[in-house]
Amino acid sequence: MKMLDNGIFENEYIINIAQIGIHKTLTNKSFLSIMENLAGAHSAYCHFSFEDLEKDNLGWVILSWKIKIFKRPKLDDKVRVQTWGRKFNKLFVWRDFRVFDDKGELCAIATSMWCLIDYTKRKIAHMPSNLNDIYFKFPDEAVFGENSEEVIKIKIPDSDPINFDVYKVRRFDIDINKHVHNLNYVDIAYETLPFDVFMEKEYDNMIIEYKREIQYGERVNSYLYQDGDRYVIVTKSEDEKTVHSIIELS
Repeated sequence: MKMLDNGIFENEYIINIAQIGIHKTLTNKSFLSIMENLAGAHSAYCHFSFEDLEKDNLGWVILSWKIKIFKRPKLDDKVRVQTWGRKFNKLFVWRDFRVFDDKGELCAIATSMWCLIDYTKRKIAHMPSNLNDIYFKFPDEAVFGENSEEVIKIKIPDSDPINFDVYKVRRFDIDINKHVHNLNYVDIAYETLPFDVFMEKEYDNMIIEYKREIQYGERVNSYLYQDGDRYVIVTKSEDEKTVHSIIELS
């Protein structure tokens, strides 16, 4: 791992068997997992990781993902991944990513939005005013372009859902924050896809909007909507009063 002169943090990974899906290529969830791990390593390098924040009862929470995939690595391929904090305000940080193969070809880009949670008060905490110094630099470089939306809002189709699934949260879904890990929302959403749709391909565009955490033991209802080649999965609480996440595949 290394920090480049332009403030971008970089590391190399070798794709392992657990990261490969039914199409023998890196899955969407595995792409995001690699990016998430690098984001954690970047924060640890800057002494602003989960462990560093724990003493103040603070922790990082991700609010959204947007990823576009151009090329999918295969088993044992080597990839080079970059991340940087692109922008921040009093409450949120925007972090971008790039993935390259060993030939230097671009495999994927992604952007994400994060906040700090005060575990004592159970609400969003303010970012430190010296965050730019903590991370050394915030490169003003947006992978989706300067005019990309800062806050992700997925449009739910007006049509009726075409499929429905009920999921009970398992122990293996729970993460360091003691609720469903953000990447496991992808698994819950995929259970809603008809089997032939799931088997057909891995969608190269994914957007995830997190609304409310899901706790261990809860049951959630997921509804699948279709708008042409675009699928939207809305996951709600069992009583239908709370929306937990919205995921778009295209």
